[in-house]
Amino acid sequence: MKKVINQELMRNTNKTQILKCIKEKQPVSKREIAEELGLSTTTISTFIKELGHERMIRPSGIGQSTGGRRSVLYQLNPEYVYTLGIDLKVDRLIGVLLDFKGEICGSKATDLSDQDEWKVIPLINNFIQEILTENKLSIRQLGGIGIGVPGVLNSESRVIEFAPNLGWRNVDLPAMLALNKPVYLENEANAGALGERVFGSAKNVSHLVYISVGMGIGCGLLIENKLFSGNCQQAGEFGHMVVEPMGLRCRCGNRGCWEVYASNSAALRMYKGSNQENPVLFQGFLQKCRAGESEAIKVLETVAQYLGIGIANIINGLNPEMVVIGGELIEVKELIYNSLVKTIKERTLEKSFASVRLEFSQLGNKAVALGMGNIVLDQMLKTEP
Repeated sequence: MKKVINQELMRNTNKTQILKCIKEKQPVSKREIAEELGLSTTTISTFIKELGHERMIRPSGIGQSTGGRRSVLYQLNPEYVYTLGIDLKVDRLIGVLLDFKGEICGSKATDLSDQDEWKVIPLINNFIQEILTENKLSIRQLGGIGIGVPGVLNSESRVIEFAPNLGWRNVDLPAMLALNKPVYLENEANAGALGERVFGSAKNVSHLVYISVGMGIGCGLLIENKLFSGNCQQAGEFGHMVVEPMGLRCRCGNRGCWEVYASNSAALRMYKGSNQENPVLFQGFLQKCRAGESEAIKVLETVAQYLGIGIANIINGLNPEMVVIGGELIEVKELIYNSLVKTIKERTLEKSFASVRLEFSQLGNKAVALGMGNIVLDQMLKTEP
């Protein structure tokens, strides 16, 4: 019996590895898959035939000749199943639909005016139905849903233990959504790092720090191509490192946290201080910056300085290959780039600074949702029973 179980496990493992290889290299030939995985072409041919019958893969043209008969190329079947990645922000929902091949086939965003979990849940359910309807898909075609959350998760039960900027504690989001589909959760900054690794400017980067600048600040860490979550899944909470020991109180309960001085909410707090009669939203603040308003520019410079201080601390501590900054702040990157780099250079060890690349996200506001969609897709590729 044990031998049968081991054979079945090996078979499912091989099948999963073949699917992942096709995903990463598509379109790809049987010979290329065999060489990549160290399996015989006979084994690959058997699995390719099976996966074709299951509609998980399909032919994708003919490869170039290397002297013999040209090989058939294969790719994942885009229509086999779809995944939905959602970025749950403090003030909005951002969703991206991916087909089974991993390509974007739809996206949507909507504002959130209330953070109470009992009010957010029906909004998420409506959001899911709306994005499916807009893209002419049914819930039956959806393989799973991934949600990036701005908080700390319990790795055992996937409960959201603490999301300070949402005001949530011990929220079982998958159970509350009550969907007849798998729901996967991940910290939003971790998801953003994965999004950048798969879809963005960090495709060939092994050591990555993704910094999500929103109403708070989160950091996703990839070390040697693997997501680093720490001993109890709380690694990357650099938004709560102290940059002002006697500073303002943070929602986490501490004083002087980085996100209190370098986040969107920090900018609005500082800007609103000189505009009490006419408070603005963050997009309005960015418009003021682009228009060259002196008060807005002064606040932006302060935020950029604190952002640079925090990034320098992270570079000194982790020595990453690349730092990617995501969030609405990148819309005015041309206004902050020089001062940001200057601050980072002044406060970073020389060798670490010389070896790091600083990038602004090229994925707009979709890095987290893309990362979550890809997490679900990877789950769909697993063939273990």
